[in-house]
Amino acid sequence: MPDDNTTPRRAPRKRRASKRDFGSVVSTGTPTAPSFTVRWVEGGRRRGRRGFRTKTEAQAFLAKVRVAAESGLLDAHRAGETTLADVGREWLRTHSKPKLRSHEDNVQRWGLVVQHFGERLAVNELTHGRIVDFREWLSKGRAAPTVNRVLALLRSVLNFAVSAGYLQTSPIARFRRGSYMLAERPAKLRPPLETPHEAAKLLAYLRQTAPGWYPIAGFLMLTGARRGEAAGLQWGDVDPSRRVVTIRRSFDALPKSGKGRVVPMTSELATILEEHLATSRKTKPGDLVFPHPDTGKPLPRDAWHLNTLLERACEALGLQRMTVHDLRHGFASLWVMAGGSLLDLQKTLGHSSANLTASVYAHLATEHLVTEANRRMTLGLERAHLASVEDAGTVHKRHRSDTPSSESDPAKTLRQGELSKNSG
Repeated sequence: MPDDNTTPRRAPRKRRASKRDFGSVVSTGTPTAPSFTVRWVEGGRRRGRRGFRTKTEAQAFLAKVRVAAESGLLDAHRAGETTLADVGREWLRTHSKPKLRSHEDNVQRWGLVVQHFGERLAVNELTHGRIVDFREWLSKGRAAPTVNRVLALLRSVLNFAVSAGYLQTSPIARFRRGSYMLAERPAKLRPPLETPHEAAKLLAYLRQTAPGWYPIAGFLMLTGARRGEAAGLQWGDVDPSRRVVTIRRSFDALPKSGKGRVVPMTSELATILEEHLATSRKTKPGDLVFPHPDTGKPLPRDAWHLNTLLERACEALGLQRMTVHDLRHGFASLWVMAGGSLLDLQKTLGHSSANLTASVYAHLATEHLVTEANRRMTLGLERAHLASVEDAGTVHKRHRSDTPSSESDPAKTLRQGELSKNSG
């Protein structure tokens, strides 16, 4: 039986939900360098933003977020608080790094965007006019293709911002069609090698002076592959029975086009690879075909050493200066000048479209046609003209010799005699 004097225990009072329950402000700095971070819960997920210099700024930001959440405008508010620099970094981390071979180039290009706009510009504050100013700034001292690659990256990031909910529409949509990028004039590529004989001389010189680098130089020259594709080639990718090589990777990632391709193996290339296989230490299907000749490790992304060897070889042979990538151009140029199909060349080079191949090499095909027309359709008009002139002169002389002169003309002689008689 309970004691009457015992005071009954009160039920625990339910804690009121306060505005502070939405989030909190936390000091994350030091007395000499104060800094505050805002943390809150949204949709079951913890969110936060750091970098506030005073507690008052942090509390004001948290209040805005709370009001936006209560009014259903939090997404719009978040877009205003998300910087262009942050969106770019998110795109680089989630799209460029795991998927694109050009990730390192994208990081450098995005650095130019941040250099111009800064770290604090909100993504929804990027306007059509600001993009025009950026393009003008970017164009100073840079070629149109370089500028366009940066502009293409900015377009990809802004499209990502739309899909992620940071923007309703991309400001690039305000540009008229074809007016966003700079106009590019396709340069007429001069063939790095004018004839197959020059290519043979170059490879023969490398075989004598740099035998360790000769196989990869021959592979690049005879397939038009990119340097990274040769660096990532494995013995399992080489099929001597079918006389083909399958390009599956560039260094340790996908090729530039994002997919593999098959390139033909000529008889000369088959001989080079057969000799190289006989002297290689690692020949399993997963082993690299072209490791570094000195270290046996994968080839570095820097092509300095092979570029130096090519420069010395070209100087010794009296050829124009070449880089490693010019071996690819050399293959394509010789292909076109020999009458090869641009469509077949596109497939061999791994270009994304035939238009790209044509824009770079079509003029060589035209020049080749002109050369072939001169060679095959020269009629010898000048020689024929000279011969006709000579023949006409001969006929004229013969005609004059066949015409009777005054000394042999009887009538003329008779008239002259009569005149003499009358005068006597």
